[in-house]
Amino acid sequence: MRPSHSQDRGPLTARTSAPAGAGDRALGPALTPAGAPYEQTGPTGTVGTSGMRIDAEHRADGIVHARVSGELDLSSAPDLRKWIHEELAAPARLVLDLDGVDFLGSAGLSVLAELSEQAAVSRLSWALVAGSRVVLRPLEATGLAEQIPVHTDVDTAVLAV
Repeated sequence: MRPSHSQDRGPLTARTSAPAGAGDRALGPALTPAGAPYEQTGPTGTVGTSGMRIDAEHRADGIVHARVSGELDLSSAPDLRKWIHEELAAPARLVLDLDGVDFLGSAGLSVLAELSEQAAVSRLSWALVAGSRVVLRPLEATGLAEQIPVHTDVDTAVLAV
């Protein structure tokens, strides 16, 4: 068992009762809310979840820059999926910055694969920032690095979208 490195285990303040499988025209049925609890605070769209945190900035150029930190695993991946579903409506431009992620599990990889598939059929332009081995290694081992627009820094990712 690996040690927990969670950075935000505060109280959960909101719950959803949306059924798993309820479709979204913008992102498709694969990115539907999972009904997981989440907390939303602050002017920049900060979301704290079990072992993961998302700090989103809606930039003046129309790009949503989401910085994910903590663990992206079985317990937090549904929260990332839910955030993507609720925050992004087509057409959208997203820079998903995973440089703060200290663990990327198969459930997190699944969310990234779903996002990649849905972006191909919707009007979502996105790029992933992954400069650490913690994120790059699982992407490379699964072949997702070949399918996902991966960049080593935010500036390059912003230019790509």
